[in-house]
Amino acid sequence: MSTMRASLFVALCFLAACGGDDGSPVQEEGHWQLLGEGRPSSLLAVWSSGVDNVWIVGGREGAGAGPTVLHYDGTAWTKLDTGMVNVDLWQVFGFADGTVFLGGSNGTILRYRNNTFEKLTTPSTDIVFGLWGSSPDDVWAVGGQTTGRPFIWRYQGTAFTSVPGIPAGITTGAVWKVTGRAADDVWMSASQGYVLHWDGQTLSNEMIGGNDESLFSIGCTAELCLTAGTNGSNGVLYENSGAGWSSKVPTEDGPVWRGVTPAGDDPYIVGQFGAVARRGTGKYITEKHALTSESLHSAWVDDDGNLFAVGGKFDRALTIDGVVIFKGTIDLPVLP
Repeated sequence: MSTMRASLFVALCFLAACGGDDGSPVQEEGHWQLLGEGRPSSLLAVWSSGVDNVWIVGGREGAGAGPTVLHYDGTAWTKLDTGMVNVDLWQVFGFADGTVFLGGSNGTILRYRNNTFEKLTTPSTDIVFGLWGSSPDDVWAVGGQTTGRPFIWRYQGTAFTSVPGIPAGITTGAVWKVTGRAADDVWMSASQGYVLHWDGQTLSNEMIGGNDESLFSIGCTAELCLTAGTNGSNGVLYENSGAGWSSKVPTEDGPVWRGVTPAGDDPYIVGQFGAVARRGTGKYITEKHALTSESLHSAWVDDDGNLFAVGGKFDRALTIDGVVIFKGTIDLPVLP
């Protein structure tokens, strides 16, 4: 079977929920909803403190248009105007005090507070793919672009500044995503098989995958960190529970993985052909939803275990066909 046909077969198996080891269907808590599809731009990231505070961001809705920003307050979805045009937003991350950071193309980082978007100063015009912070005054931003060097920036109350220490081995691509458990325990995933770690004093790095692997996303629970991506044709997945990184890919010819839930006790991975998998006891369990076959780019699980996943056709200059799926114990309204 060819690589593409094998990948498609496995992806369809994910969408149809192939079942447990004994062939029986996997029983899931909560239920799935399709909250939106066929949007003007891809939806690229989601963050939520709970089902009464959900942020979704995405690409610009056409040439000369602004990026997609949607907020749900527990009652209704609202579309927000950032005041920016010709910018794609690739990440969003918020805090308990209501401050929200949004990052994207052209070196754009916006801060939302007091119902206002403010554009912050950044060191370059490369693409911001990842954001995470331990507080509104300690925020990390990572990114790059396919033709340039990757970057790591840090904001400590004044402006974003460059952080040295990116390994010379990462010559193309990006530092794709960043997450953390605390101000002195910050993790980043990158191109060419690298993972980086900040311990409060030093930025260290380790090549855990092949030179052809892009680790698109990373997430950490209290017990372990996991990172996922692609080797150029199929998905890769690694875990570290304190004894070093090891491969945990569900199947060698499975779909490309794009997103890992950054935090929480119940990690998910999402990716190509709408594939979703949840980490069970030592293994990954396929999730049944059959709501979309669009590629999923990002996912978030809130403290109550509600899952949001977003995506579309995002590997193109103008992203299209945004989609949002949700798994939870309540019903949410569809996007406006």
